[in-house]
Amino acid sequence: MTQRSVHWFRKGLRLHDNPALNAACENASHVWPVFVLDPWFATHADVGVNRWRFLLQSLVDLDNQLRVHNSR
Repeated sequence: MTQRSVHWFRKGLRLHDNPALNAACENASHVWPVFVLDPWFATHADVGVNRWRFLLQSLVDLDNQLRVHNSR
């Protein structure tokens, strides 16, 4: 039987030391990585420009890391 997994990236936007991602990959033929940016958070949270910049840079880095593994 083929096992498929979804990994929801919430806070740890890294591949190299992510135990939940490692667990999702065990015995899985397919793993779908997901990040959800809540529109409410984007419009109502009191977050400074530097924190937004860091989040966006982290997401770009995560995307680059996933591309190395033929994923996005």
